[in-house]
Amino acid sequence: MAHTKAMILKPCPYCHKDIPRGMTVCPYCHRNEAGQPVQMDTAAPSPEPTNGKFFDQDLAELASEDPFVKEQATIRMAQKGFGVVQALISILGDQAKPGLAGVAKVLGRIGDRRAIGVLTQAAKLGDEELRTAAVWALAQFHEPEILPALLSESERPHPVIQGFIAHVLGTYQDARIIPALDKLAHHPNREVAFHAAYAMGEMGDPRAISALCRAYRRRDPMVRAAASASLRRLGASPPGSSFRWWILCGGVMAAMVAVFLFHVYR
Repeated sequence: MAHTKAMILKPCPYCHKDIPRGMTVCPYCHRNEAGQPVQMDTAAPSPEPTNGKFFDQDLAELASEDPFVKEQATIRMAQKGFGVVQALISILGDQAKPGLAGVAKVLGRIGDRRAIGVLTQAAKLGDEELRTAAVWALAQFHEPEILPALLSESERPHPVIQGFIAHVLGTYQDARIIPALDKLAHHPNREVAFHAAYAMGEMGDPRAISALCRAYRRRDPMVRAAASASLRRLGASPPGSSFRWWILCGGVMAAMVAVFLFHVYR
């Protein structure tokens, strides 16, 4: 009996997606082992008439009002891979086209960095459904260049998007995230505040302790629980649990004030 040898995979050190061990250029983020961008041949072959028909059919079903039909079309379209990306980018750039939210989701599933620009634009200018889908798609890349768009969208008064963004921001290590999560942790929507408080612990940055200290003082038990868990993850204790905690909070706040005054008056 013949045995099929299993393909050995390795994570790309930059986009963290699994690729065959023998590949030296990641097909997802288009970077080599040194992190340098590499131009890849991702042009689609000239489709046969039948393939073109299926593409058009899937594209039409992305605009379906039936969630199941739409989801199946998204899966099929994403399976076509990099070859359809340029066509989808062109479609997403036309705000008059139907099914654009589905197109955005397909681009997020495929993960080709060429789509980042048009997805960022769609997150700013699209209708409610498209903007939500574009933000989700952008979050799939986990690239530093995505962060400004996510921070900008976190300001938009949309609890569903704000809660999702709070969750995603916790996967980044960047000082710009803490003020955004601090603000979201005081959101009137408890789910948004919960995700923001929990995300600050996921970041693993001790600079978030003072923000979590403020979040813990909210009366909402769900937010307090998230803030408490995050504080303990960062090696601190919730406010009021010990006198040592207040010394720590005061020290952090004093350090922040000192840094601020240094930048203002130097």
